[in-house]
Amino acid sequence: MIDYIWRVNDLDVYYTNETNGGGDYFAIEYIDVVREWYGTVDHTLEWCSGPGFIGYGMLASSLCNNISFVEMHNPAVLMLERTKQYSKYVDNINIYEGNTLECVPNNQQFNLVVGNPPHWKDVESAASSLGLDIMHHAHILEILVDDNWNAHRDFFKRIKLLLSNNGSVLLQENYAGSSPEDFRQMVDDAGLKINFTADSRMYADKGIYYISVGHK
Repeated sequence: MIDYIWRVNDLDVYYTNETNGGGDYFAIEYIDVVREWYGTVDHTLEWCSGPGFIGYGMLASSLCNNISFVEMHNPAVLMLERTKQYSKYVDNINIYEGNTLECVPNNQQFNLVVGNPPHWKDVESAASSLGLDIMHHAHILEILVDDNWNAHRDFFKRIKLLLSNNGSVLLQENYAGSSPEDFRQMVDDAGLKINFTADSRMYADKGIYYISVGHK
């Protein structure tokens, strides 16, 4: 399997075709909006990180002092580890492997949580939106689907305890699979609130939008 490199400033982010869900494309704007909306923070968590395009991009752009990653797919975790190993930021990087935030130590506190999570709640709608054959694109669809929003629901429930008092969550979602209203009740049930939503500037034609969540 061929390893590729996405270079941002002085950091080489390693990935493979198997582990790239499009983050190398969408991270460019993500880094810009974090700089504009939040500036530099101490500790960032990237949820559903894949090989870590967003988080590593923020670290190399001096938008966070420390970065932690949560990723469930082992091939992507191996890429996260490779980037960490060959970077100068070894002491500023934590990598957690798991399908929920339960793998993150509960004494951690994050100032900003970012992520480009799965954008569809079922395989059929994802396949239809993207024009993919379910049988021949099963692995791709696995990355793109959060079954019935179960992972999102669990994420909001658990992130409340890991978010610093003035911390924020900023997720990149897609209108092709959701709207902010799909998440409003689960955010409220978690004891959090939606601060704002904003359409992408660079990728509006692809349906990308941002949803910011914080403490009530």
